[in-house]
Amino acid sequence: MPPPSLRPVRPLAVLVVVMIALVVAASTAMSIAHLLHGEHWRLRYQLILIPAGFAYVCWLARARANAHALSPGVVHTYAAPFMVLGWILPVVNLFVPKGIVDDIRATSQPGGQAPGTDLFRVRRSRLVWAWWLSWLGMLAVHAYSVRVVPGPVVSVLTIALSLAAGSLAILIVWTITRRQEEARTSHGFVPAQRLGLVPLVVRDHDEALAFYVGTLGFDLWEDRQGGEGERWVTVRPRHARETALLLTRGDTPAREGRLVLHTDDFDLDHGRMLAAGVTFDAAPRREFYGTVAPFTDPDGNRWDLLSSPAR
Repeated sequence: MPPPSLRPVRPLAVLVVVMIALVVAASTAMSIAHLLHGEHWRLRYQLILIPAGFAYVCWLARARANAHALSPGVVHTYAAPFMVLGWILPVVNLFVPKGIVDDIRATSQPGGQAPGTDLFRVRRSRLVWAWWLSWLGMLAVHAYSVRVVPGPVVSVLTIALSLAAGSLAILIVWTITRRQEEARTSHGFVPAQRLGLVPLVVRDHDEALAFYVGTLGFDLWEDRQGGEGERWVTVRPRHARETALLLTRGDTPAREGRLVLHTDDFDLDHGRMLAAGVTFDAAPRREFYGTVAPFTDPDGNRWDLLSSPAR
């Protein structure tokens, strides 16, 4: 299985920050409306809170995956399903979400954690503690205020806790995001790479598929059609996760005799290789099978740096 790779997390972080700000604004407006007019805005509040929660969990999943790449060999305290269940299940939702954020923050620090580190013994962040206590306090005051006619003290406390929880949540998101983006773009981190394709010259794609897929039982992995009769076909042994065969027509010699280096982050790897002195034979170009840039090693072996489109 290929090693984990750092993926961009900033776009999701920006979305989460915007959604948190909207939730704080809605919570403040709800408290004021309840104080002045006795109105309950719970339905309208949920219409903002639910999408914000979805965005936050998406960011959390990406940040956790990056944290695994930064600190390989470190087991997080809670399993991945608890990134959702931890917010829903009674009692569990009082401590699991904080633990998940604590683990991500700890494993995203510069240099990461050593393999085998017991995260339960790692010192917990005061920032995360402050966010979590303000969040629980806000929920408690909200639950109390909807059952009584709130006075000014309750309303002011609700607003203050909402602002505190929202501001601290944004600070945590940006802290983790900044650390991961700095690691992703630094020269010390190499995105996950693998020898992905071995070209194999065939006379006819369909005849080759009949043999490799029909007779040998290989899996058909890709079959993309390009212009002017071009075709990108890859097969690989069943259950294989790494190398596949690229079936190349024998009447297209320009595509023969090359190796393909897959990358999970084309721009980052291309820039890193340029900085290291690799000479590319042509500028990156977008093909129907992905973004590609050809280069040659010192012995004259031809390579393509390739980032395939999402399947």
